[in-house]
Amino acid sequence: MIKRLKLTNFRQFKNLELNITKDIVVIHGKNAIGKSTILEAISLITNGISPWASGDEYINNEQLEDDRYTRIEMETELNNFSFFKSSAKREFKIDGHNTTPKKFFLNNASSIFNPELIEILMISPSRRRAFLDSVITIIDYEYDTLLKSFNKTLRQRNAYLKKLSKKFYEQGIIARNDPQLNFWTNEFIKLSNIIQNQRLDLVKELSSESFKLLYKPSNRTTPLDESIEDSKKRDIATGYTNIGPHRDDWDLVNGKDIKKFGSRGEKRLAIGELIFQTQAVIKNHIGEYPTLLLDDIASELDETNTKRIFSAKTLEKQQTFITVIHKEDVPKSILSKAQLIDLNLFK
Repeated sequence: MIKRLKLTNFRQFKNLELNITKDIVVIHGKNAIGKSTILEAISLITNGISPWASGDEYINNEQLEDDRYTRIEMETELNNFSFFKSSAKREFKIDGHNTTPKKFFLNNASSIFNPELIEILMISPSRRRAFLDSVITIIDYEYDTLLKSFNKTLRQRNAYLKKLSKKFYEQGIIARNDPQLNFWTNEFIKLSNIIQNQRLDLVKELSSESFKLLYKPSNRTTPLDESIEDSKKRDIATGYTNIGPHRDDWDLVNGKDIKKFGSRGEKRLAIGELIFQTQAVIKNHIGEYPTLLLDDIASELDETNTKRIFSAKTLEKQQTFITVIHKEDVPKSILSKAQLIDLNLFK
């Protein structure tokens, strides 16, 4: 359980400290006041990634260029965690001692659910892949290293394919058995098989009685090594690797393809159920439920479905942070159990 959170030079907060006293925390306040920023900071210090920033744009930019930095501090029942980031370095500390990212994130995790996620997971195949990868990384920190190796290999193979593509269009030569292409292809297949197998395992775990996730590999039913070999001619012509984990996808099905045929309300609830199922899967692997971050969910749901998402039985399984504009948007049964933080008072 998070007991204290302190942000220094994190986006609009030069210095914000929150003492947390309950397992359910409702953060309310007007738009653009920083509610989502607090959840972003929790995600960053528990998972190592921001749900919205790919770089370090969360560092407060009102500082001098050479001295820009951010620090997030989190006190739990067991330890004090500190994450420091500047343009020059990144630093992790537990109880004041430097540590590795692997040890830092070993017993920390969080899941976020917001309206943007609903749209992204229904529209973007790349973000659907990233969703699976982010969950696997929480379960197995080494998976992040695997992904980096895969992306590096993919870049190397694509760079060489572009050279062969130029040769094809200038000389009409299709170099399918080029030794260097074969080397990068073999490396690509080796890493791809591991990634696809881990994603397939996760998809099986995430499927429940109310819905199923169907993994859709780009190589269809053909083994990857055969598909890559068959695709070499096309890869050379396009200068790009057309088959592999970077092109895979998944569908969410509950009797029908929710992505294609579900109403907006069905999509909201399906993604909500997926997030809660994700919580259970992570708990099975790391021994406890991740911190749950619900960002402005009430604005997307009607009263009936708000009560369904905001059920005490669901929220009390883990520490839950909820952001809303008006605290009245949260059911009274939850408010009575929650710590209320009015962010308007911090401005």
